[in-house]
Amino acid sequence: MDENKQVGAVNPAENPTFDQLSTDGKRRLIAALSMGRLNEEEKREFADLVRRSQLTENERAQISRAFAMSRMTDEERRALLARRQQEKSVGTAAGAQAQTASPTPASPAPDTDAEESKQTVSPNAAIHDSEEERTRAHTVMNEDTASHRRDTAGLTRSVTVPVTRVLHDSTQKGTPAGKKKPRHADEAPVERDTTAITSLLKGIVYIVAVLVISVFASWTIIEVANDVFAFAKSDEAVTVVIEEEMTANDVAQMLYENGIIKYPTMYELFIRLKEESTDYLVGEYEISPSMNYGDINDTFTYIAYTREQVVVTVPEGYTVDQIIDLLLKNGIGTREGFVAAINEFDYDYRFMQGLDDLDPERTYRLEGYLFPDTYYFFKDASEVAVIDKFLVNFERKVSEEYYERADVLGMSMDDLIILASMIQAEGMTLSDFENISSVFHNRLANPRTYPKMQSDATLQYILDKRKTALTASDLQIDSKYNSYKYNGLPPGSICNPGMDAINCALYPAETGYYYFLADGRGNTYFSETIDQHEALKAKYIDNQ
Repeated sequence: MDENKQVGAVNPAENPTFDQLSTDGKRRLIAALSMGRLNEEEKREFADLVRRSQLTENERAQISRAFAMSRMTDEERRALLARRQQEKSVGTAAGAQAQTASPTPASPAPDTDAEESKQTVSPNAAIHDSEEERTRAHTVMNEDTASHRRDTAGLTRSVTVPVTRVLHDSTQKGTPAGKKKPRHADEAPVERDTTAITSLLKGIVYIVAVLVISVFASWTIIEVANDVFAFAKSDEAVTVVIEEEMTANDVAQMLYENGIIKYPTMYELFIRLKEESTDYLVGEYEISPSMNYGDINDTFTYIAYTREQVVVTVPEGYTVDQIIDLLLKNGIGTREGFVAAINEFDYDYRFMQGLDDLDPERTYRLEGYLFPDTYYFFKDASEVAVIDKFLVNFERKVSEEYYERADVLGMSMDDLIILASMIQAEGMTLSDFENISSVFHNRLANPRTYPKMQSDATLQYILDKRKTALTASDLQIDSKYNSYKYNGLPPGSICNPGMDAINCALYPAETGYYYFLADGRGNTYFSETIDQHEALKAKYIDNQ
């Protein structure tokens, strides 16, 4: 217990009694008891305090009622107070007659604090109780007093009353803990205003949400409709390939990946709802985003939109002559038409800028640029259209990085492709490509010691028929493609290299090799000196 607190103006050390408390202190203590704010220990201390006091009849009645009310639940207590309040609201005359008929003890002190009187139980409210309640209160009082006598036997007489804490809290807080403060009449307009503002805010939020959803839904509908009907889309042609056993889902994904459509799921749904044909014809097609879903699907399925096509696979390392033969074999174009398309037609590609001033001995202007790959060609396509398809593929494969790396090496793009064609023609494996590239790069970096590339492949390029081994007379052929006779790179590519050979031309292995030797059985040997090279030649070539 807190020994520093006081009840009224009495010092706890003086062993106070109830009749020593101030009138206000008595009223607050009785009110705290009646409202159930004292625990069992505090009730016993209060009973002891009363027992040692000289009480008036009025005080005894109020305390008895307070003990009776302390035993009630909160619901019972509120019901009792409400009933009494209702009884007080009955006419003044009736109230006066009731008091004349049954006089009751006066209140210990008038309650001058209006707010406090609303928040605590007024002693006057306890006066108008029934005889039954009085009997119950006296019984409870006697039981508590007897209990207190048993529980407090042997304790010191200087008891400090802890219920002062309740009185102090009641004064500071105004209402018991955990209970809501009664609302004043003048608070109702404020609550109504708050409710109106809340309703208004909810209405605004609802309207904004509806507008946002509407705008989003409208935008989505417009976007999807534009994709389905191609209202405002690019007309740039894109080449796509329909492969064997492709489904509507496969086609939708292919179109999406190629930037033709934005919504593959919607495309597939369109095909199903419109019951469009999904019997796709294998082949290569040129379409554009400006075509609607129906036109796109018709292109892949409707016979009126198709022309006879053939699939042509060009191996890496094929020469222009070999490619022309392959195209002719598949019923495409004429030799004269292809030669003219390769050497004379003006194509608009970046790599073509370095092909303006070529060596007169160059066999084919576009040798090296007909990128080896699998192609779909229409049989009735022109030679220019066929060659252009090769060049489009090359342009896609060779990015800006290749041009930048060629600049670092001090080479033009054409020099790089010529070197890649030599690597492609000489090697068999990726490891061969890297080391052969190092031999050529080392020689190009030391032109005084190694001015000639000495590549059999460059000389084989100009022979009427490829030989397994060159003769001494072959080495004397007067042609710039004879790298045994002329310095540096030949005047043009000697085949059409693939990406591995091109990459190795850009990034050779770092070696000290200046010679290499192929034994004709798929093996390639590398040497740093001529003596090492001759020894390998004697071992693997001369003794065969």
